[in-house]
Amino acid sequence: MKTQVRNKTLVLGTLGVLASTLGGASFNRVEAQSKNTWKNIAIGGAAVTGYGLVKKKKNVAIIGAVGTAYAYSRYNSKRKKEAQAAENRRIRWYKARYGRNWRTYYKRGV
Repeated sequence: MKTQVRNKTLVLGTLGVLASTLGGASFNRVEAQSKNTWKNIAIGGAAVTGYGLVKKKKNVAIIGAVGTAYAYSRYNSKRKKEAQAAENRRIRWYKARYGRNWRTYYKRGV
């Protein structure tokens, strides 16, 4: 019985730490799409993982690692989409400025 109480406390503590790392952010669609929010969640998950490793709590470390991996993958995909959108804006600018000869003046990623 005492083990079940400890496990529940461990799970609730882990969820509390994860919730506090969000910095009070609510889970609405606009905030969740922000790349910085996902970066902060990944940092919080890494902190939970570190806590689990230091305290030798295997379940906490695993939960933190999985959360960190998921949040980092979402952050990375948002970062790539943002970079692609910036590149598309540059291409549109060159097309509007130079017309059919835009490829002559366009340098990718500059």
